[in-house]
Amino acid sequence: MKKKEFQIILVSTVVITGVVASLVIQVRARVKHRENDAVLRLQQKQLAEWAVEHRRLSNRVTLAVSSPAEDRATELAMLRAEAVVLRQQTNELGTQAAENHQSQSQISLLTGPGTHFLVGGVSVVSVSNSEEYARRLDQMASRNRKLADARNLSRAVRWYAPAHEGEFPPSFDQAAPYFYPDQPTPQTDGFEIVFQGSRQELTGVPEGAVVLIRERQPWRTPVGKWARIYVMANGQINVVEADDNFRSWEEEHIIPPPLSEPRSDH
Repeated sequence: MKKKEFQIILVSTVVITGVVASLVIQVRARVKHRENDAVLRLQQKQLAEWAVEHRRLSNRVTLAVSSPAEDRATELAMLRAEAVVLRQQTNELGTQAAENHQSQSQISLLTGPGTHFLVGGVSVVSVSNSEEYARRLDQMASRNRKLADARNLSRAVRWYAPAHEGEFPPSFDQAAPYFYPDQPTPQTDGFEIVFQGSRQELTGVPEGAVVLIRERQPWRTPVGKWARIYVMANGQINVVEADDNFRSWEEEHIIPPPLSEPRSDH
C-alpha cells in the first residue's frame, strides 16, 4: 500500500471515530435531558396535586369553624396533622427540584436502572425504550384498582407519620384513619410497608429515592418479564419492570431494616 493511500485511510479513520464519539455524546445528552425533563414534569404534577389538597384543607377549615365544639376540636386536630404533611411534602419537592437542576446524578438516583417514562403522573421504569410500551405497563398496573389503592395507602402511611413523631406505621391498620374518606377502602393485602422507621432517619436522603410501600406479588409484562408497583417515601409511584427479580432496582432504593440484636439468655 502506498504511503499516501495509508495516510488517507488513517485520516478517514480518525474523522469517522470523532464523528461516532460526537454522536454518542449527543445521544447520551438527549437521554439525560429527557430523563431530567420527565422528573421535572413529575414534580410539577405533584405541586399541582398539593395545590388542590391545600384548597381542600382550606374548605375543611371553614367547615370546622362552623361545627359544634366537640366536632371542631377533632377536625382541627386532623387538619393540623394534614397541614404538617403537606408543608413537608412541598419543602421536599422544592429541595429535590433544586438538586435536580444542580446535578444530573440525581436523575439516576431517582429513577434507577431502566428507561424512565412519566405516564399520567406515574413513573414507569421499563426495560424497553418505547413510551407506548410504558403506557401499556401503566394500564396493566391500573387494573383492579391497584394504582388507586397504592395512592390511598401512600397518603395514609405518609400522613400517619407527622401525627406520631415522624414514625411510619408498622402496618396499614394503624394508618386506616388517614385513608381518603371519599374513596373505596384500599385492599391492603396486596401491598406491604417496606421502610420501617421515621422521617428523621431519612435526613439528607432524597425521599424520592427510598421505597416506602411495595406491591407484594409481581405480575407478568407483555414481554414475559416481571413488574410491580413501588411507592416512594415522598409519595411518588413507580411501576418497575425488571429482568433480574428486581434485585438491581431494590438494592438502590430499599433501606433494609436494622439487624436485631442477639438475645442474651443471661
